Amino acid sequence: MSIQRNIKTAKEILIFSLPIIAGQIGQMLFGIGDVLVAGRYSSLAVASIGVAAMIFAPVLMIGIGLLLCTGPLASQIKGQGKKDPSFLFNAYYVSFFLALILSSLLYFCDFYIKYFNLNPEIVPHVISFLKITSVSLFPAFVFQATKDYLQAYGKVMIPNGIILFYNVINVLLNIVFMFGLKNFKGFGIEGSAIATLICRFLMAITVFIYMRSVTEFKMHQNIETIKKILRLGIPISFTILCEVLIFAVVTVLVGGMSLVASASQSLVMNITSLTFMVPLALGSAISVLVGEQMGKKSVEGIVRYSMGGMTLTIFLQIVFALMYLTIPHLVMGLATKDYPVIVYGSGLLFWVGIFQIPDGLQVVLSGVMRGLNETRVPMLMGIVSYWVIGLPIGTYLAYTRMMEARGLWIGLAIGLTCMCIFLLFFYQNRIKKLRQTIQN
Repeated sequence: MSIQRNIKTAKEILIFSLPIIAGQIGQMLFGIGDVLVAGRYSSLAVASIGVAAMIFAPVLMIGIGLLLCTGPLASQIKGQGKKDPSFLFNAYYVSFFLALILSSLLYFCDFYIKYFNLNPEIVPHVISFLKITSVSLFPAFVFQATKDYLQAYGKVMIPNGIILFYNVINVLLNIVFMFGLKNFKGFGIEGSAIATLICRFLMAITVFIYMRSVTEFKMHQNIETIKKILRLGIPISFTILCEVLIFAVVTVLVGGMSLVASASQSLVMNITSLTFMVPLALGSAISVLVGEQMGKKSVEGIVRYSMGGMTLTIFLQIVFALMYLTIPHLVMGLATKDYPVIVYGSGLLFWVGIFQIPDGLQVVLSGVMRGLNETRVPMLMGIVSYWVIGLPIGTYLAYTRMMEARGLWIGLAIGLTCMCIFLLFFYQNRIKKLRQTIQN
């Protein structure tokens, strides 16, 4: 592929991805909005909501990860020139039973919360928060499935605009339900959970109404479609869970180190999570673009969008890497005025900068693999990269070589780089086999 055509494709992908990037950042801002309002209420509220969100997030990601196959599968149907108006209904069907299981896990948290060894003062609030928000899993899954389905048909503006709109509504509802209004006294800390619950239901209803206005929708159960969603979605879900858990484990390990290390880790995680939304959104966009070409059985189309996506990702990740490598003190200074934390965090950001390109590429390549219906092998690659290579090296450097949090982040950088290399080889092999299959 010529350089000019590659750049042109990268521009096309960027334009398509911009609303998705905004939506991904909007998803993250929900949690930030909750914490900002809670910070004005009490430190107890911040601690309770923060811990509850930490427990809730992996459970939410299990469902969202499973439903990430919705977009690529829908785009493949589109690429084949076919229609399946019942496809989204079957995604809802999976969402309902998945939410039923996961909501039960959260709702009965009082049976296992003691094993987290939490501060006794926050325990009742954490339990109440999880019980209330457990009901919000189904609408959250419905919104995710519908958004990804619409993405396959190029409808990206409205669904992601809905996320940004309800960010504002979420903050307003947090204020009202936590602090009260006039004669209404509010619900205190639990008010934040109620605001989250209402927003998720409203988002699901809003995007469903929009979906009905732009696409055909049919309520018909199809066992084969359900099996396909589960077959492709479960490995995606497990892969994402592995990555989420590896960062959670690192955070917990750093929490046992010095106070400066723990504070720096928390800020670095929040900063890097924000920039990570960009390659995450690009991976989501690439999955549907490649999926459509897969439906058309166009290897050249698959390669064009894959190479264009990787080119765009490398360019954007170089920008982020330069930011982390050249002005880490300034970046940390935007989040804190504590000089020891700024210095310690800047050392961590150096390694964050080092793995920006491989991290971005592995996310986008994972999107390519979803578009190609390849999810099991990437799952195994993730387990090996993060848990067999990255974490052991990180713990060795942190504790044996006395490098503390820096050692753990070096381990993460090595693990993410391995994942990128594995996926690049797997991608080349998959394209080679696709060419041979189509030629035969």
